[in-house]
Amino acid sequence: MNTTTQFRVRFRTILLLLITLTLMAVSSFSAAQEVIRVGISTSFKPFNFIDKNGEISGYNADVARAICDKMQVRCEFVTMVFPKIIPALENNEIQLAASNLLKTPERLNKINFTDKYYRSTTSLMGKSENSFKDPEQLLQDPSSRIMATKSSTQWRYLQENSKAQLVSVNTQKEALQAMAEGKADYILLPTLFALNYLQQPENSHLDFIGLPINHPSLEGDVHMGLTKARPDLQKRANKAIRQLVDSGELRALIDKYFPFNVY
Repeated sequence: MNTTTQFRVRFRTILLLLITLTLMAVSSFSAAQEVIRVGISTSFKPFNFIDKNGEISGYNADVARAICDKMQVRCEFVTMVFPKIIPALENNEIQLAASNLLKTPERLNKINFTDKYYRSTTSLMGKSENSFKDPEQLLQDPSSRIMATKSSTQWRYLQENSKAQLVSVNTQKEALQAMAEGKADYILLPTLFALNYLQQPENSHLDFIGLPINHPSLEGDVHMGLTKARPDLQKRANKAIRQLVDSGELRALIDKYFPFNVY
């Protein structure tokens, strides 16, 4: 074997060794990459929904993915109805919840929260012919039938502050369907949820009823939930959110789904 041939053999051997080591390193990194289970519902368009390709999409889903990217972890979405979100965080079945959560004293005892990723208000939605009515009066009218999602801030507010006939449902989709079937007159829901629904041509017969309801429990900063079993995640997730805000990435996601800045 001449010198040139020996060089080629050694070169190929070294090259194959480097390729093997690289593949092993990539495989090892993938296997060791931290996985964060993210609880999310799929009936809150434009926040969470299943797109035409069968993928989980929406503002919450995109923000959760961006937070995971910044933390250099892999998101694993777990779909569930909203009432199961907080119990799942308490039991560490999920570590992060992309679920439009307002802070309340009761929730603070059960879970941790990230910094805000948008700001929310609450509105009453019903038939457009009633749009001139005062929502505060409707909430105190025993003949009004008003729905809200079970375990939501809106449902808790109705139980504590309304004299109307109350109807609870598991999801906003169920609420909208129930109203279409005449089972209720109004829905109390986050304004941005209603906005998306009202923008659809087939819902031109519906509208906001008066102005958003002025009550501290129905408006404020919206956060993602975190399990208390992983206190380290709060600092890491908050750092990721600050990076998204400072870089303009969060505003780009807002512009993708909303006609105005909701941060």
